[in-house]
Amino acid sequence: MNWIINLSIYQVSWFICVLGGNRLAWIPLLLLAAHLCMTPCLRGDIVMISALFLGGLIIDGTLVKIGFFTFSSAGQIIIPYWLMAIWLILATLPNHSLKWLKHRLMLSAVFGALGGPLAYWAGARLGAADFNWPLWQSLLLLAIVWGILWPLVMLLSRTAARKSPGLRTG
Repeated sequence: MNWIINLSIYQVSWFICVLGGNRLAWIPLLLLAAHLCMTPCLRGDIVMISALFLGGLIIDGTLVKIGFFTFSSAGQIIIPYWLMAIWLILATLPNHSLKWLKHRLMLSAVFGALGGPLAYWAGARLGAADFNWPLWQSLLLLAIVWGILWPLVMLLSRTAARKSPGLRTG
């Protein structure tokens, strides 16, 4: 799959979810289905989707449980449906548009520590969620979580690539 298409699907899905909430969360699921129909590495993508979906439920579910943030949308199981959709779409990036990070774990940590907090902060600024902690503490915690998470995601992606025929690690 073309990395530009993959990244575009993620970005469009992120905005749809953050701005449209649960009522539009089905649209990224259609985009995910289209991705899965076109991907040359279906098995590797399914591994990543399963792992990040579970990881997202655990990470964001824990953050909700400790009162870290609250969401403006009603109706959720652990976390809002729109956030689940973001985690599902995010899982397509390691095997496609971000595959160049698979063997650069320190750089992955930096990307995670910067990109994760920025995505949550942008979502909060757009009204999808509220941080219940002071902003600097919220961003610091997210930087630590995502600085650890993203290299682990890239390691998992490398492992999935070795076990999935047709999946090039780039």
